Amino acid sequence: MNSNGRRSGAFFVMLSLCLFATAAATLTSCKARYKTAKVKEERKPEDKSAPDLQSLIEQNSFSSNSFTAKASVKTMSGDGDNSFSINLRMRADSAVWLSISPLLGIEVARVLLTRDSVKLIDRINNKYAVTDYNYLNDVYRINIDFDIIQGVLTGNLFAYKKNKFNSVYLEDRYYILSTLSKKKLKRSLEDTDVNKPIVQDMWVDASSYRIIKLNIEDQRTGKSLQTDYSDHRQTEGGLFPFKSNTTVAAEKQIKVDIEYNRLTVNARTDFPFSIPSSFEKIN
Repeated sequence: MNSNGRRSGAFFVMLSLCLFATAAATLTSCKARYKTAKVKEERKPEDKSAPDLQSLIEQNSFSSNSFTAKASVKTMSGDGDNSFSINLRMRADSAVWLSISPLLGIEVARVLLTRDSVKLIDRINNKYAVTDYNYLNDVYRINIDFDIIQGVLTGNLFAYKKNKFNSVYLEDRYYILSTLSKKKLKRSLEDTDVNKPIVQDMWVDASSYRIIKLNIEDQRTGKSLQTDYSDHRQTEGGLFPFKSNTTVAAEKQIKVDIEYNRLTVNARTDFPFSIPSSFEKIN
């Protein structure tokens, strides 16, 4: 594969991974602005109902009308390893904007996501796309929408495919909030069960009520998405996960590590997205 082909393929891999992960840097320049959150007291989780735990998670979620961030990203897949820099801008519940560049290089791709549209510019191949989330679902064979992308990027609670959380399990000092009821758990472990569910689990810290791990698994197809969050730091919008590792297992397995080196909360944001007239539309 030539260099343009590798970069173009890497661009689409990068798009997928940027939609599913968030993290931040441990650079010394950031330490003056953000402090790693100290847990007041590690404690064993107490029994809670699913609605009560959801309420506590939402009360302690990261909340900001908008934010901007810069990050370094490394992706790993069957196509090899790639490293990128990204600029990320988000306005709550309405828009996510990404600019993707090789490390210390010029922009190679731009992405704009709204609640009902997906727009892409591929500057390597002079192409663009204006489509919807069905396109991403077809390409990556996993159901995603704006709320899922926003939830994964901020480490906040979301429900995959509008599933309902039914149960709470206890593990060490974590709660596990699950869409799987205890009755369905027993059935899903049986090889004879032909109606294996799509399961979403959220590991929740018992002290901060922040999500430290999420796992979505379609037991019928063997496809899954897992994100581990760490290095939560206090910001004006609350605790934010400044480090994450994501693995998407669908048609092929893709992994990503992202490290932010800047995060600004409630910043004025715009979302420039101008398509050059010479670019070819991707159908």
